[in-house]
Amino acid sequence: MKGLLLNQYYSVEKSLWNYLLLSVVITAILLFSQNEMMMAFATFLPILFMVTPALEVLKHESMSGWNKFVLTLPIKRSQVVQSHYLFYFMVMLIGLLVTIVLFILAELIAGQILTDQSIYSMMNGVGIAFILGFIAYPLTYQLGTEKSDMVLMFGVIAALGLYLLSGWLFETILSNMSPDTLQGMNMDLLFSSGFLAVTLVFFIVSYLITQQIYKRKEF
Repeated sequence: MKGLLLNQYYSVEKSLWNYLLLSVVITAILLFSQNEMMMAFATFLPILFMVTPALEVLKHESMSGWNKFVLTLPIKRSQVVQSHYLFYFMVMLIGLLVTIVLFILAELIAGQILTDQSIYSMMNGVGIAFILGFIAYPLTYQLGTEKSDMVLMFGVIAALGLYLLSGWLFETILSNMSPDTLQGMNMDLLFSSGFLAVTLVFFIVSYLITQQIYKRKEF
Protein backbone atom coordinates (compact mmCIF):
# COMPACT_ATOMS: atom_id res chain seq x y z
CA MET A 1 0.00 0.00 0.00
CA LYS A 2 2.83 2.39 0.85
CA GLY A 3 4.38 1.80 -2.57
CA LEU A 4 1.09 2.45 -4.34
CA LEU A 5 0.60 5.70 -2.44
CA LEU A 6 4.15 6.85 -3.17
CA ASN A 7 3.68 6.05 -6.86
CA GLN A 8 0.56 8.20 -6.94
CA TYR A 9 2.31 11.02 -5.13
CA TYR A 10 5.29 11.04 -7.52
CA SER A 11 3.02 10.86 -10.59
CA VAL A 12 1.31 14.15 -9.65
CA GLU A 13 3.97 15.65 -7.38
CA LYS A 14 4.45 18.78 -9.48
CA SER A 15 0.69 19.37 -9.83
CA LEU A 16 0.18 18.92 -6.07
CA TRP A 17 2.75 21.55 -5.17
CA ASN A 18 1.49 23.93 -7.87
CA TYR A 19 -2.09 23.59 -6.64
CA LEU A 20 -0.93 24.04 -3.04
CA LEU A 21 0.94 27.25 -3.85
CA LEU A 22 -1.93 28.56 -5.97
CA SER A 23 -4.52 27.80 -3.29
CA VAL A 24 -2.46 29.56 -0.61
CA VAL A 25 -2.06 32.72 -2.71
CA ILE A 26 -5.68 32.93 -3.87
CA THR A 27 -7.11 32.05 -0.45
CA ALA A 28 -4.96 34.73 1.21
CA ILE A 29 -6.26 37.31 -1.27
CA LEU A 30 -9.86 36.21 -0.72
CA LEU A 31 -9.49 36.34 3.07
CA PHE A 32 -8.17 39.88 3.11
CA SER A 33 -10.80 41.06 0.62
CA GLN A 34 -13.18 41.33 3.62
CA ASN A 35 -15.95 40.32 1.21
CA GLU A 36 -18.33 37.83 2.81
CA MET A 37 -18.93 35.83 -0.37
CA MET A 38 -15.22 35.70 -1.24
CA MET A 39 -14.34 34.60 2.29
CA ALA A 40 -16.93 31.82 2.08
CA PHE A 41 -15.36 30.69 -1.18
CA ALA A 42 -11.97 30.65 0.57
CA THR A 43 -13.21 27.89 2.88
CA PHE A 44 -13.72 25.57 -0.15
CA LEU A 45 -10.83 26.50 -2.42
CA PRO A 46 -7.76 24.72 -0.93
CA ILE A 47 -9.75 21.53 -0.39
CA LEU A 48 -11.03 21.41 -3.98
CA PHE A 49 -7.65 22.42 -5.40
CA MET A 50 -5.80 19.67 -3.51
CA VAL A 51 -8.13 16.82 -4.53
CA THR A 52 -7.91 17.71 -8.23
CA PRO A 53 -4.40 16.18 -8.74
CA ALA A 54 -5.55 13.03 -6.92
CA LEU A 55 -8.20 12.55 -9.61
CA GLU A 56 -5.56 13.08 -12.30
CA VAL A 57 -3.57 10.07 -11.05
CA LEU A 58 -5.69 7.60 -13.03
CA LYS A 59 -4.95 9.47 -16.27
CA HIS A 60 -1.22 9.56 -15.55
CA GLU A 61 -1.20 5.84 -14.74
CA SER A 62 -2.97 5.06 -18.02
CA MET A 63 -0.57 7.21 -20.07
CA SER A 64 2.51 5.61 -18.50
CA GLY A 65 1.13 2.06 -18.71
CA TRP A 66 1.25 1.66 -14.93
CA ASN A 67 -2.43 0.66 -14.85
CA LYS A 68 -1.49 -2.56 -16.72
CA PHE A 69 1.84 -3.15 -15.00
CA VAL A 70 0.32 -2.90 -11.52
CA LEU A 71 -1.84 -5.97 -12.27
CA THR A 72 1.33 -8.07 -12.54
CA LEU A 73 2.37 -7.20 -8.99
CA PRO A 74 1.51 -9.53 -6.08
CA ILE A 75 -1.35 -7.34 -4.87
CA LYS A 76 -5.11 -7.56 -5.07
CA ARG A 77 -7.19 -5.34 -7.34
CA SER A 78 -9.06 -4.18 -4.27
CA GLN A 79 -5.82 -2.76 -2.88
CA VAL A 80 -5.32 -0.66 -6.03
CA VAL A 81 -8.73 0.97 -5.67
CA GLN A 82 -8.23 1.32 -1.93
CA SER A 83 -4.96 3.18 -2.50
CA HIS A 84 -6.66 5.68 -4.82
CA TYR A 85 -9.41 6.46 -2.33
CA LEU A 86 -6.90 6.67 0.52
CA PHE A 87 -4.66 9.03 -1.45
CA TYR A 88 -7.69 11.20 -2.29
CA PHE A 89 -8.69 11.29 1.39
CA MET A 90 -5.16 12.20 2.47
CA VAL A 91 -4.77 15.15 0.07
CA MET A 92 -8.26 16.32 1.02
CA LEU A 93 -7.14 16.43 4.67
CA ILE A 94 -4.05 18.40 3.60
CA GLY A 95 -6.34 20.89 1.84
CA LEU A 96 -8.45 21.18 4.98
CA LEU A 97 -5.33 21.69 7.11
CA VAL A 98 -4.08 24.41 4.75
CA THR A 99 -7.47 26.13 4.98
CA ILE A 100 -7.48 26.03 8.79
CA VAL A 101 -3.91 27.36 9.04
CA LEU A 102 -4.64 30.24 6.65
CA PHE A 103 -7.80 31.17 8.55
CA ILE A 104 -5.92 31.10 11.87
CA LEU A 105 -3.18 33.35 10.47
CA ALA A 106 -5.78 35.73 9.02
CA GLU A 107 -7.58 35.74 12.37
CA LEU A 108 -4.36 36.69 14.17
CA ILE A 109 -3.65 39.50 11.69
CA ALA A 110 -7.07 40.93 10.89
CA GLY A 111 -9.47 39.37 13.41
CA GLN A 112 -13.10 38.29 12.92
CA ILE A 113 -12.06 35.76 10.23
CA LEU A 114 -12.24 32.37 11.96
CA THR A 115 -15.90 32.33 12.97
CA ASP A 116 -18.35 29.52 13.62
CA GLN A 117 -19.78 30.17 10.16
CA SER A 118 -16.39 29.71 8.51
CA ILE A 119 -15.92 26.38 10.32
CA TYR A 120 -19.35 25.19 9.13
CA SER A 121 -18.39 26.28 5.61
CA MET A 122 -15.17 24.22 5.81
CA MET A 123 -17.27 21.21 6.78
CA ASN A 124 -19.41 21.85 3.70
CA GLY A 125 -16.23 22.05 1.60
CA VAL A 126 -15.16 18.61 2.80
CA GLY A 127 -18.66 17.33 1.99
CA ILE A 128 -18.41 18.74 -1.55
CA ALA A 129 -15.03 17.03 -1.97
CA PHE A 130 -16.60 13.73 -0.85
CA ILE A 131 -19.30 14.14 -3.53
CA LEU A 132 -16.66 14.90 -6.17
CA GLY A 133 -14.80 11.69 -5.29
CA PHE A 134 -18.07 9.78 -5.09
CA ILE A 135 -18.88 10.74 -8.68
CA ALA A 136 -15.45 10.89 -10.33
CA TYR A 137 -13.87 7.54 -9.39
CA PRO A 138 -16.56 5.09 -10.52
CA LEU A 139 -17.27 7.12 -13.68
CA THR A 140 -13.58 7.30 -14.62
CA TYR A 141 -13.11 3.56 -14.09
CA GLN A 142 -16.29 2.83 -16.06
CA LEU A 143 -15.85 5.29 -18.95
CA GLY A 144 -12.05 5.18 -19.18
CA THR A 145 -9.28 7.66 -18.43
CA GLU A 146 -9.68 9.22 -21.90
CA LYS A 147 -12.78 10.93 -20.53
CA SER A 148 -11.30 11.80 -17.13
CA ASP A 149 -11.23 15.56 -17.86
CA MET A 150 -14.92 15.53 -18.78
CA VAL A 151 -15.69 13.42 -15.70
CA LEU A 152 -13.78 15.87 -13.48
CA MET A 153 -15.66 18.85 -14.89
CA PHE A 154 -18.99 17.05 -14.53
CA GLY A 155 -18.06 16.00 -10.99
CA VAL A 156 -17.30 19.56 -9.88
CA ILE A 157 -20.55 20.92 -11.35
CA ALA A 158 -22.57 18.03 -9.92
CA ALA A 159 -20.97 18.37 -6.47
CA LEU A 160 -21.73 22.08 -6.26
CA GLY A 161 -25.23 21.45 -7.62
CA LEU A 162 -25.94 18.73 -5.05
CA TYR A 163 -24.66 21.00 -2.29
CA LEU A 164 -27.06 23.75 -3.32
CA LEU A 165 -29.89 21.20 -3.69
CA SER A 166 -29.15 19.88 -0.18
CA GLY A 167 -29.38 23.41 1.21
CA TRP A 168 -32.69 23.98 -0.53
CA LEU A 169 -34.11 20.67 0.75
CA PHE A 170 -32.93 21.47 4.27
CA GLU A 171 -34.64 24.86 4.19
CA THR A 172 -37.82 23.29 2.79
CA ILE A 173 -37.92 20.69 5.56
CA LEU A 174 -37.33 23.34 8.23
CA SER A 175 -40.12 25.53 6.86
CA ASN A 176 -42.60 22.67 7.44
CA MET A 177 -41.55 22.09 11.04
CA SER A 178 -42.97 23.70 14.15
CA PRO A 179 -40.93 26.66 15.52
CA ASP A 180 -41.14 25.03 18.98
CA THR A 181 -39.32 21.97 17.62
CA LEU A 182 -36.52 24.09 16.20
CA GLN A 183 -36.12 26.29 19.24
CA GLY A 184 -32.56 26.30 20.59
CA MET A 185 -31.14 24.31 17.68
CA ASN A 186 -28.11 25.51 15.71
CA MET A 187 -29.40 25.14 12.14
CA ASP A 188 -26.05 25.83 10.45
CA LEU A 189 -24.28 23.21 12.56
CA LEU A 190 -27.15 20.78 11.99
CA PHE A 191 -26.97 21.18 8.20
CA SER A 192 -23.16 21.05 7.97
CA SER A 193 -22.77 18.00 10.21
CA GLY A 194 -25.65 16.21 8.47
CA PHE A 195 -24.29 17.09 5.01
CA LEU A 196 -20.81 15.89 6.00
CA ALA A 197 -22.13 12.59 7.41
CA VAL A 198 -24.32 11.83 4.37
CA THR A 199 -21.57 12.64 1.85
CA LEU A 200 -19.11 10.46 3.79
CA VAL A 201 -21.54 7.56 3.45
CA PHE A 202 -21.81 8.29 -0.30
CA PHE A 203 -18.00 8.29 -0.55
CA ILE A 204 -17.81 4.86 1.11
CA VAL A 205 -20.57 3.53 -1.17
CA SER A 206 -18.64 4.89 -4.16
CA TYR A 207 -15.56 2.96 -2.99
CA LEU A 208 -17.55 -0.28 -2.90
CA ILE A 209 -19.05 0.38 -6.37
CA THR A 210 -15.64 1.19 -7.85
CA GLN A 211 -14.22 -2.02 -6.38
CA GLN A 212 -16.81 -4.01 -8.35
CA ILE A 213 -16.19 -2.05 -11.57
CA TYR A 214 -12.42 -2.54 -11.33
CA LYS A 215 -12.69 -6.28 -10.60
CA ARG A 216 -14.65 -6.76 -13.86
CA LYS A 217 -12.49 -4.42 -15.92
CA GLU A 218 -10.27 -5.90 -18.66
CA PHE A 219 -7.12 -4.19 -19.95
